Amino acid sequence: MKAIYDTPLPAGWREEPLANLVVTRRGYTWEKADEADYADADTVPVIRIPNVQDTLDLSDLVHLRNVSPEALQKAAVTKDWLLFVGSNGTQDRIGDSVLIEEDRPMVFASFLMGIQPKDQIRLRSDFFAHWMRLHLVHEMFSKTSQQTTGLANFSWGAVKRLPVRFPDSTEEQRRIGASLKLAEESVHRARAQLTATEDVKRSLLASVFEKGLCRSTTTKPCKIHRCFTASVPAHWDDDRLGRSLELVEYGTNSPSNDHRSGYPVIAIPQVVAPHLSLTDVPFAEVPQAEAEALRLVQDDVLLIRTNGNPEYIGKSTIVSAEVAEVHTIYASYLIRVRPNKDKVLGAYLNYFLASPPGRRQAGAAANTSAGNNNIGARAIKHFRFPRPPLAEQRQIVDLLDATERQIDALTRKLVTAEDVKRSLLHDLLIGRIRIPEGAIHA
Repeated sequence: MKAIYDTPLPAGWREEPLANLVVTRRGYTWEKADEADYADADTVPVIRIPNVQDTLDLSDLVHLRNVSPEALQKAAVTKDWLLFVGSNGTQDRIGDSVLIEEDRPMVFASFLMGIQPKDQIRLRSDFFAHWMRLHLVHEMFSKTSQQTTGLANFSWGAVKRLPVRFPDSTEEQRRIGASLKLAEESVHRARAQLTATEDVKRSLLASVFEKGLCRSTTTKPCKIHRCFTASVPAHWDDDRLGRSLELVEYGTNSPSNDHRSGYPVIAIPQVVAPHLSLTDVPFAEVPQAEAEALRLVQDDVLLIRTNGNPEYIGKSTIVSAEVAEVHTIYASYLIRVRPNKDKVLGAYLNYFLASPPGRRQAGAAANTSAGNNNIGARAIKHFRFPRPPLAEQRQIVDLLDATERQIDALTRKLVTAEDVKRSLLHDLLIGRIRIPEGAIHA
């Protein structure tokens, strides 16, 4: 394992072995029969591994009967204690931790461990909680865990000598903890904004392809498949998708190569990415005639036609002008559909395929063979396709494009906030960056 610290010990700081600084305790074990269907006065909530996230997640609690007062005291969820994952089937989960910020009338499960500084006057829990999240500390907890009966179990013997570096001044510890908490809150806000905007996009996809953009529009029934009938604006066409396409074609069977010889080939990873690009694409050598026939042009739409994951079937992406500038072809497990530009915009079709009516039809049309899920060109042509006039398609595309741009911007914001938090976590906890007095108030 790498050394945790790559800088000399700062003035006014010290390092001590983890075992000298903390106390631990084990969680509560119960029988399945003790679990209650609902909370009442006789039950006690239990914190389990799924509740240990960036913060304590109380959205999915199990409630237990027959928890004795002694057990409630020994495995209590207590302020200034950390709970960390001690046993799990996924090794990387070992060492994930959360700080308890208030006393709660709960117990924690035996697959978790409690850990707390012995002396809050020397080492604050909020500072120690961030130390536990240092990458190399977490890696030591997870990678040195021992495998037994399919579970990874943390090894106290492997981690007890880990050096904990901390300022002698608990006031400086407080400033560091407060700074990192501000960084964490920035990440949480960015993530919440992104999640809310993604919810808006899902809501739009669920509504605009059945109701259009005007809520007062008269609608008519549109039978998506034998088990589901939607409603679409009465002035929309709702014929088979094939009548709005110029061609539907399969891709190349030629094998890819490692020396980037031939033509770039769009494959499944590029289709499921947020946006189609030529970054890290495979290459294949194909005859010139085949290359010309399979060349992608702007507004072609590519769909996944075969995969072991049924959720991938029918997922699509649109070919941008930038991708079309390069002679690019596509793999055989994709289908290329080319819209009739007099009837449908490629972007409108791509959004429709991502909408609930589009995904529902892809799932219904898929079949299974030799462990793979498949959908064919004929089935795609038979999709029922709600198609407004071109001007209305453009309005729908503009609305969804604006939402996509907002999602892209918020994704970049979240990545930046996470990078800042990660950098601060390392630099503050090794003492490379010092926060002066008065910079962060209590």
